Amino acid sequence: MSGFLAFLMRSRPAAVGIVALGALMPLLFWLSGAVIALVTLRRGVIEGALIAAGAALVLWPLYGLLLGMPAAVLQPIALIWLPVMLLAEVLRRSVSLSFALQTGAVVAAVGVAAFYGLHGDPTAFWQQTLNTLAQALAGGEPGPEWQRAASQLAPRLTGLWVVNMLAVAVICLLLGRWWQAVLYNPGGFRAEFHELRFARWFAVAGLAGLFAGGFAPPGLMADAGTVIGGLFVLQALAVAHAVVARRGWHVGWLIGFYLILPLMLRPITLLGLADAFVDFRTRLSRPA
Repeated sequence: MSGFLAFLMRSRPAAVGIVALGALMPLLFWLSGAVIALVTLRRGVIEGALIAAGAALVLWPLYGLLLGMPAAVLQPIALIWLPVMLLAEVLRRSVSLSFALQTGAVVAAVGVAAFYGLHGDPTAFWQQTLNTLAQALAGGEPGPEWQRAASQLAPRLTGLWVVNMLAVAVICLLLGRWWQAVLYNPGGFRAEFHELRFARWFAVAGLAGLFAGGFAPPGLMADAGTVIGGLFVLQALAVAHAVVARRGWHVGWLIGFYLILPLMLRPITLLGLADAFVDFRTRLSRPA
């Protein structure tokens, strides 16, 4: 892996090609964003932007040929490359993973507010979007079951959509950071991730968001809270990795933790929030 990554860092055309390939194949979106993150982390946002621009020039005629929509290249630019470059540049300058991720979450929450300001009533926007999608797929008006499901999902889609964008950017950033450590600082990413802890003010905002998401009606506060609160799943993962490593437990504990993650998302989020105040890593890492 290190040889391939070193080749990407030496050859700008190779980096452009891999970024374009990752954007062209939906299941490889993470590869595209991670290369952008690696280049930006090592050489700065200008070099990252040059790689992204080169990939966009490659993709423009390909999207036109394959999809008949060359402007579709704007999708990976807006949804993956720009958010990843923002996070990577903040991390490069601050040398603080927690600060970079907090910045990303705050920007995402501001994006939620801007979406509300732009559309006024996001629920109506999402219902129309879902109905248009159903008509395109089914070739006619959607049935009552679809209408009922759309009316239940639409009020929360703004927060879920922005959380998904943030999650993609964070995954690409972490992968790029790991690759950077593989090339220039072996073992550095592991230590950095094990120490990931967000600020207490951010944890208070996360608690408010979790409360709003669970008890308040759908709306701006609930959606913004979903964005901020969701990031604490990552802190819970950092706690799990650090405790398992420090106590010398078998990797099976981590596998089990990841398996129950989708089933216990809210309690695991609370674990990450509580760690900002309790510091489970220090407490649980002490010898029994």
